[in-house]
Amino acid sequence: MRFITLITFIFICFTSMVFSQKTIKHTVVEGESFYSIAKKYNVTESDIYELNPKAKGTLLQLKTVLLIPNKNSKTENKKKKVTSKNVDGTEFHIVEVGESLYKIAKKYGISLEKIKELNPDIKPEAIQIGDKITILASKKEVVDVAPKKAEKPQEKPIEVISVYCEDELGNKIHTVQKGETLYKIAKKYKIKLNDLKELNEEVVENLPEGYQLIIKLGTAELAKVPTETKEIVEAKPLSLENMSKAEFLIAKASEHIGTRYRGGGTTSAGFDCSGLMFATYKHIDMTLPRSSGSMAVGAGVRVDRNQAQKGDLIFFTTNGRGSINHVGMITEVLEDEIKFIHSSVQAGVIISSTKEPYYSKRFVQINRVLSE
Repeated sequence: MRFITLITFIFICFTSMVFSQKTIKHTVVEGESFYSIAKKYNVTESDIYELNPKAKGTLLQLKTVLLIPNKNSKTENKKKKVTSKNVDGTEFHIVEVGESLYKIAKKYGISLEKIKELNPDIKPEAIQIGDKITILASKKEVVDVAPKKAEKPQEKPIEVISVYCEDELGNKIHTVQKGETLYKIAKKYKIKLNDLKELNEEVVENLPEGYQLIIKLGTAELAKVPTETKEIVEAKPLSLENMSKAEFLIAKASEHIGTRYRGGGTTSAGFDCSGLMFATYKHIDMTLPRSSGSMAVGAGVRVDRNQAQKGDLIFFTTNGRGSINHVGMITEVLEDEIKFIHSSVQAGVIISSTKEPYYSKRFVQINRVLSE
């Protein structure tokens, strides 16, 4: 009995010490970056640099010990939310340095959609320090709703993989079923076998189950391949902060290697090429356009191939119509080769290389989205 009492006492003391400490010691392990460590402890990179000034401007070394602000400490929990209240009960948050709508929503425990609903005139990408963001509507605006009866939890529906679907460009896609051949599929859709092969230049003879084939090209409007007169920006090398973000993005995208292709997909159930990029960059609160063509003209700045760096977007034209319709993210840059992660129609999420003849002939441009 005394032993149990002693153990309980030690546990309570240890817990109190942890929550009263202002900092936590973190030992760097392989694959970590300042950005991923900051995300892990729900702090900012600036918070880490403030406690570890010698680490700023350097690359992380294995087994380095960093001091991390303890968000659970009593001191940290005493931080006040910057709010003000109108006479009608409406509560506002005053925007501070480094805040975004996402961070404000997280701070007050409400959804980003609710913040946008309460602030219809606020543009998420254009909030300024000192802006007043409504976080709670006035009591007059709140309508009492009778409590709903508890509904029985619905069983999760079984996912049915569609044999025939459309991708982001409207291309008609067929998912190969067990025992199907190119000849059978061509006959099924009443198209010539040679036409089917022309639409799918990476096609293999022994089609595995789940392999996806383009049956018919879509008619979606695509971004035209930029001409030689298109301006290429002389880009600065990535800062250490953005290099850290690039490594984090590559790690997040790599978690999905082997995930199948799905037209319009943005989840682990399946991705199309732009869907993988869209979902990956969301991890750093960056919203990219939803199609590869739109990304090519609307995301970041175009840079010369010899300035390529990790985290850059790389674009290709694979449809034979001179239009950008495929995108990936650069994972490695070598002397005469660029490796990139992407979701291909035939193989799903994989890492490919510009040395592969298929992509070498179809390369178009590189965009830098992680800029200062």
